[in-house]
Amino acid sequence: MKRLPDWLTVPLLAFILSRLLIFGAGILGDTMLPTEEGHWVADESSPFLSMWAKWDSQYYVDIATNGYWFRPGQQSNVAFFPLYPMTMQALAKLFGGNLILTGFIVSNLAFFGALIFFYLLTELELGSDSAKRAIYYLAFFPTSFFFSSVYTESMFVLLSIATMYFARKHQWVWAAVFGILTAATRNLGILMWALCIWEWLRSQGWAFLAMHKKETWLTLWGGFKKNWFDLVIISLIPLGMLVFIYFLKVNFDRPLAFIEVQAAWGRENIGPIAVLQKSIAGLLEGEVNKGWLTRFWNVSFYLFFLALVPFIWYRLGEGYAIFVLIMLFVPSASAIGSIIRYLLTQFPAFMMMAWWGRDDRVDRVFNFTFATLQGVFVVIFVNWIFVA
Repeated sequence: MKRLPDWLTVPLLAFILSRLLIFGAGILGDTMLPTEEGHWVADESSPFLSMWAKWDSQYYVDIATNGYWFRPGQQSNVAFFPLYPMTMQALAKLFGGNLILTGFIVSNLAFFGALIFFYLLTELELGSDSAKRAIYYLAFFPTSFFFSSVYTESMFVLLSIATMYFARKHQWVWAAVFGILTAATRNLGILMWALCIWEWLRSQGWAFLAMHKKETWLTLWGGFKKNWFDLVIISLIPLGMLVFIYFLKVNFDRPLAFIEVQAAWGRENIGPIAVLQKSIAGLLEGEVNKGWLTRFWNVSFYLFFLALVPFIWYRLGEGYAIFVLIMLFVPSASAIGSIIRYLLTQFPAFMMMAWWGRDDRVDRVFNFTFATLQGVFVVIFVNWIFVA
């Protein structure tokens, strides 16, 4: 019998093993520990499904049920981009109208697809051995349980990695299709436009470190005259965000309402350095409790991913490094409390870790640390204690 390809079997095994860990930890945490009263119960008929619908999940369910609404100065669901809740709404009839079940299935299927594309992309960049390690690092990262929750993480990661994979293969139409969808999933999805343009420039012979040379620009001009239509296709990627902006303009006369409402969550844009200083000061001065521990892990992983940037630049290229840097700095300009969840989307960092994982000792440290913390974080999350 013909052996199944690694790009399918490795992601499938990582998916199964990591989901067994989070589902087991979730059931254990839900049954063994008391949960605070008064929280939203997503699905009263299924405690298991309710475990994976906490915090922001309420907004996605609300959008799929009631559509968008905007109240100036208050937390409003216009903060959340439409593709994920629209997908829930479109598929709900297949699952008896149960939006929680639909969101759970959509998230898990998207995560499995993300693992497949991540394997293919990492194999393209670093080889099959690194691809196998990268899959497990992503699947067992401490907050990867969000990939199975009613959150956008899995869909965003699937679409952004697929966009980059097709860009690296110079299949620009597919890159644009997935890029448009990425830009409709989350505000930072627009970065895939810049990343695709960067890749197109590289494909035409342009080099960042040689941009001071006349020959670089002459080569680029020659490539532009020959392949200008590819650039036009790539330039469609912002449509994913622009359609949402147009919707907000027509319905609320506030095209940037998704930015305006951020202040209602207490997010004041003071810059990433000031936010980091404030967070570290809180660690040094604060009492050690569950809030302190959450802040500690957010700060620690933020600094770790930041430290990866120069190595990503050297090994994977400046495009990947700049992508990670922006994905770090934009959300941390106002708050760092959810950063360990946002790190899930920074796939070049996991590729870099996989390259380091060639050393068996490093590989064991990553796997043990990630899996252990993931189990702990799941227990915390299912009991309505904020993780990220």
